[in-house]
Amino acid sequence: MRPGGRLPLPKGLAPIHIAKAVEHVEREAADLIDLYLEQANVFSAIIGIFGVRALHAVSPYKKHKHPDVAQQRFPDLSLAGKLNPPPEESLESKGSTRPWAIQSHYNHPGFYIVWRYLVDTTETIKPGHPVVVWRVDVVFLTADNWKYEGSGAGEGKGGRTHTFGVKNAAKTLEGCAAYTYPGIILKGGKPVLEG
Repeated sequence: MRPGGRLPLPKGLAPIHIAKAVEHVEREAADLIDLYLEQANVFSAIIGIFGVRALHAVSPYKKHKHPDVAQQRFPDLSLAGKLNPPPEESLESKGSTRPWAIQSHYNHPGFYIVWRYLVDTTETIKPGHPVVVWRVDVVFLTADNWKYEGSGAGEGKGGRTHTFGVKNAAKTLEGCAAYTYPGIILKGGKPVLEG
């Protein structure tokens, strides 16, 4: 937690909304494990989409009404579905297997919710759940928090599109965990069961 003993969540978003959304994300993602094994980056995008659907259903944050904005731009959600929300009422959803990194195609200011997950096909970490959301970070980022990560893409070379990454991600995200699954620790940069 941050100083003051309470994580600053976006206006109207409560821990119960996040906990209910975690249940939805885990349940819906369970049927798509084959996709994770084939294309992990696509699976992470779907985790973020499931997070949007869940928060739209259980919280005052609603999916952006304009499909182009909701699918390609920023933000994924806004308080009461406002079309042009201020950054403090904007919420972008990301899925990631990495413990700290956040990447985006934009460096917009606003709240970001990151569903940190792992795939456990043995279902030993959380019986009945092959996908476990082990931490959910909620952080307000400004343009100053982002660094441009250029692309190596070029004609005949392939590569990825440009992105932005969060500077000093571990430090920036310190105290931003709005949800943690008990018994998971980081060891060698990976989430594992506490031993």
